[in-house]
Amino acid sequence: MAQNLAVPEPPVIIFQSGTGDGTAPVQAVAVYRRAEVDCASLERNLVVINAHFYPAEFAVGNAPPRRRLDRALFEKALAGYRNHFCSSGRSAGPAIIVIVDFAKHSSQPRLYRVDLRDGFGLESPILVAHGIGSDPDDDGFANFFSNIQESLTSSLGAALGAERYVGINGVSLRLDGLEPSNSQMRARDIVVHSYAPERRRYFNANLIAARGRPGSSEGCFVVEPSKRDWILDTLENGGYLYSGYSGKLPQSANSSATNIVFSPGTGVSVPTLSPKPLERPAGTPDIPPTAPILPTPAASAQ
Repeated sequence: MAQNLAVPEPPVIIFQSGTGDGTAPVQAVAVYRRAEVDCASLERNLVVINAHFYPAEFAVGNAPPRRRLDRALFEKALAGYRNHFCSSGRSAGPAIIVIVDFAKHSSQPRLYRVDLRDGFGLESPILVAHGIGSDPDDDGFANFFSNIQESLTSSLGAALGAERYVGINGVSLRLDGLEPSNSQMRARDIVVHSYAPERRRYFNANLIAARGRPGSSEGCFVVEPSKRDWILDTLENGGYLYSGYSGKLPQSANSSATNIVFSPGTGVSVPTLSPKPLERPAGTPDIPPTAPILPTPAASAQ
């Protein structure tokens, strides 16, 4: 594993405004500068990162380490990154990004926090939930992805982290989708949050030992409590998140198949079928559709 040589940026101390008469206590708020990488440096960094983490021998039949992020998915995440941060007058973006591989079973770590300066994090993922609407048979594999209200599904594509707030699951972070496949993230309340161990609403890593999987969410990116602030600090106010699917994305075998719509609830509700047709035919791995993707029988048995 590569050493992470990046030095954290020192915090900027900002004092809250007051009356100036000395009657109110002074409160200091630490605001951390987000480390950035300019787009020219990014391309130079990627030459070194690829040579170290994705050497040529992997392309001739030697499999990379099991926990390492899939190279094709890494490249898709970078394509979205370049599109947003290296165009339209922008020339730099966050140095550390988050990538999720929803092709992996939910019991496997699959959320990667990757430093684009040295590749650190490409082989040290953590657990993250997918939506119960993406896994209606609750086998731990996500087979459906959607941008539809009340579908309780996960969405694929690039997104930006926004503001923190305190909700029913504690401190959480809102997300804004950047693509047609996830443009409704904010409206759907698809956020990043954790869970209280004593209030196991749905997803909980401790369930893996007994059930073989940690449960699911209602479409949110749920992480373990000890990792929450680590991820929220990375994404807050403009951080980059890419959720994708390594390998072949499940495809619809029938373009007239029905949408899967779940009623709001605890995340374990029974699905109901809607007779509405798909919004548009299933897309390609590069352009995820906005309607649910129905898996072939082979995909569901992986």
